[in-house]
Amino acid sequence: MSEFAVAVAGLRTPAVVPGAGAPAGPVPTPGPAGAEPTQAVRVWRRAQTRTLEGFAAAAAFPWLEPWAGPRLSALTGAVEQARGAVARRVNPRELLTAACVAALPVPVGLREWLPACAGSWGVDGEWLLLEAWMRWQSACAEGEAQVADCVRAASAAVYEAFGRRRKGRDEALDSVQRLITASIDQTRRHVDAQLAGPSRLVQMEIPPLETEPFTGREHDPLTPWQAGVIAVHQSGVDWPAGQVTVTASRVVADLLLSG
Repeated sequence: MSEFAVAVAGLRTPAVVPGAGAPAGPVPTPGPAGAEPTQAVRVWRRAQTRTLEGFAAAAAFPWLEPWAGPRLSALTGAVEQARGAVARRVNPRELLTAACVAALPVPVGLREWLPACAGSWGVDGEWLLLEAWMRWQSACAEGEAQVADCVRAASAAVYEAFGRRRKGRDEALDSVQRLITASIDQTRRHVDAQLAGPSRLVQMEIPPLETEPFTGREHDPLTPWQAGVIAVHQSGVDWPAGQVTVTASRVVADLLLSG
């Protein structure tokens, strides 16, 4: 299929909002009340990707503008509708908390968190605590769960290290929990400081969904945290350039730009 045919096919059956002279058609609607956030994100990102493709097609074939213009206008309206559905399901404070966790320095002096029986674990206790802590930090930054729930990722490191051995495992899990609880307390203070500080405006490219060539499976280059931040803190969008403007606290902006 030629590039022109692909462009026309993409604009011929867009998700549009009826009215204003636009042809009626399917609209990407937010999921039902209580739907999982991932479902709402998927609907939004698909509409967003279709819109990026539509504007790219209009730029490649400018003489299509009289026909494509109403469809592109409907597409952008559908994207905003879907983005609002995502924003309503996301807690901005959780986004900020996850960013503050990602900004925490790696803990030192881990020996003080170990119980007296750590020498009998059969694994390096300090290494285990560091591995568990780093898994917790990484899970928070991905944003797939609330910060308090990400301790499961840390606990997994303990279970993997002990295998079938039970002796000392509960003590190791307790040490990990105490270390992470202390880090969460430190994070709360960081969150309060960020809320009292100035916001930062950043621009970034909107990555479209990617489709695997053989399986047809969709892959989103954005993590759940990144998608949540864009949905909640978007302050502007330049569709022809494929860029979004986000206004958020410094630590959120820094993590968003770091990719």
